Amino acid sequence: MRRLVFGLFGLLGLSFLSFVLIYYSQGSVAFANVSQGMSSALRYQIEENLNLHQPMLKQYETWLFNALRGDFAVSLVSGEDVLSIIKERLPNTLILGGVAFGGLVILSLFLGLASLFSPTLDRLMSIVGLGFAALPAFSISLLLILFFSVLWPIFPSSGASGIGVEENIWDRILHLVLPVSALILSHLGIFVQFVRTTLNDSLNQSFIQFGLARGLSFFYIATRWIFKYSLPPMISYFAASFVSFMVGVYVVEGVFSYGGIGSSLINGLIFKDYPLILAILTLSFLAVMIVNFVADCLCEWLNQGRV
Repeated sequence: MRRLVFGLFGLLGLSFLSFVLIYYSQGSVAFANVSQGMSSALRYQIEENLNLHQPMLKQYETWLFNALRGDFAVSLVSGEDVLSIIKERLPNTLILGGVAFGGLVILSLFLGLASLFSPTLDRLMSIVGLGFAALPAFSISLLLILFFSVLWPIFPSSGASGIGVEENIWDRILHLVLPVSALILSHLGIFVQFVRTTLNDSLNQSFIQFGLARGLSFFYIATRWIFKYSLPPMISYFAASFVSFMVGVYVVEGVFSYGGIGSSLINGLIFKDYPLILAILTLSFLAVMIVNFVADCLCEWLNQGRV
């Protein structure tokens, strides 16, 4: 309950801070459909028609009370209902983020455990994995497009499915390969290092050494003790990293024009479409709260049965 209360206050603070940053940023929604050569009078008239001439606190108050009633207004650029836009694009984001995060966790656990017993793999992951981690997600995305869509046209470089092609599972998989790879590579090195360090700390615990001294098999100790002891900190770390991972999803969607809510968020930031921006940020914050709450519950459940 304490986490929930703090989360609600955090959500309120996030929405207000985001609104302030949008309000004082450069640009105008008037440029979305009209050339930038417009006169100041025309720009002011467009903003007045959209009620953007009102004081900042008045605009935020109007948005907040409408949002509390479930009304997130309409997009200032397209005129579509904001919730309809999110409902249409959210499945693409869930598929991309779910596949990438699931693959990242599985690869991190496997490579972290393997690098613990293979010094060669450990050095390789330190060099290659952390090298990719030093690059922003959009840089890795551009490199993948250059090599696998331009120089070697193996995978499509944009979209969630082919244009003019009947949608099928294989086509969706081909369009997922590069975005998922960009997301995994940008986080894999750090995740593997954390998993390896956590497992190594578990191996050095006194009860692990006692089990080995009693002649228990390493497989039994690994499945019954090591992973049970290591899972809570790893789950907490994966949940804490979900924020940066979600930001990466939005950036990668923008690079690959994937058609998710990340692309909509970036377009909204360009044209100061604050109803769309605040709705997506609110949804993202709620997703972070849910993920961390589930992670806390899992850790508590595992800790109750810890050796």
